[in-house]
Amino acid sequence: EHLAQNISKSHMETCQYLREELQQITWQTFLQEEIENYQNKQREVMWQLCAVKITEAIQYVVEFAKRIDGFMELCQNDQIVLLKAGSLEVVFIRMCRAFDSQNNTVYFDGKYASPEVFKSLGCEDFISFVFEFGKSLCSMHLTEDEIALFSAFVLMSADRSWLQEKVKIEKLQQKIQLALQHVLQKNHREDGILTKLICKVSTLRALCGRHTEKLMAFKAIYPDIVRLHFPPLYKELFTSEFEPAMQIDG
Repeated sequence: EHLAQNISKSHMETCQYLREELQQITWQTFLQEEIENYQNKQREVMWQLCAVKITEAIQYVVEFAKRIDGFMELCQNDQIVLLKAGSLEVVFIRMCRAFDSQNNTVYFDGKYASPEVFKSLGCEDFISFVFEFGKSLCSMHLTEDEIALFSAFVLMSADRSWLQEKVKIEKLQQKIQLALQHVLQKNHREDGILTKLICKVSTLRALCGRHTEKLMAFKAIYPDIVRLHFPPLYKELFTSEFEPAMQIDG
């Protein structure tokens, strides 16, 4: 109960946007002319914009992680490993709050955007994967508490490579899973919803793997754009050879 409250509070305090605010502006979609503006951007300019937006969202996820009971007690190596591996996954979970499945749009750069807005990135398959995921998570109608606990569950994955204190993280993840189970029961959710959520973990991993592939392909063509113009945190998380090691300041 205490852990569930702590995680929900941490989630609400580190949300980039309030759900109510987002739901009130779903009608504000990009006009055709604005869509064409995005489509006509040079590929590297659009990539840079998306890297900045992803990084902004990730900064909130880092704050969320730091407020979860037990996270700051982990050794620094493990904190970094968990954030490197899981922060984008949490961004994709949180995306369902900013997704409008009725007209297949997601909140981006001040308005609701359809997949065609992202055309100039040159990775149509990845964008449709992102939108499909958003839609399927949206259809589960998760409450803020459920999103908070599911996000924490995904972050505290003890099966990530390079962890030093797996057992400690396993225990923490088990506690979070119990809290999630408890909240789902309390909310009278249908049987099997926990299993359904846990099945989403492999989709999230595939999604993030696809993001890395697309980034590497882009970086092979535009190494200097990535090196000089992408946010440092983004490079640190997603281009493994980027040093020095990430710092998490208490």
